[in-house]
Amino acid sequence: MSLFTVAHFHCLAGRGPEVEAFLAPLVEPTTSEDGCVYYRYFRDTSDPDHFVFWEQWRDDDALDTHIGTARVQSMLVSVQPLLAAPVAAYRLSLR
Repeated sequence: MSLFTVAHFHCLAGRGPEVEAFLAPLVEPTTSEDGCVYYRYFRDTSDPDHFVFWEQWRDDDALDTHIGTARVQSMLVSVQPLLAAPVAAYRLSLR
């Protein structure tokens, strides 16, 4: 089974570059994690303060392990004051 995840980061106006500085370093080490199939983030072409992570994981356990890593927890704490809303994350299954 594959698990897909989409996570939206809506930054405060003009804070996109600061948030991206926390997001970018996550990609390389995450792609090496056990159970990670695909992990990238994208910047909205019409809103530079909106980022979307698109991820694919082997299963819920692999994703939960990733979310619990120190680097992800640290990023979430660091970006929180720079966000206009809480991170909106969705776990999706292929039908």
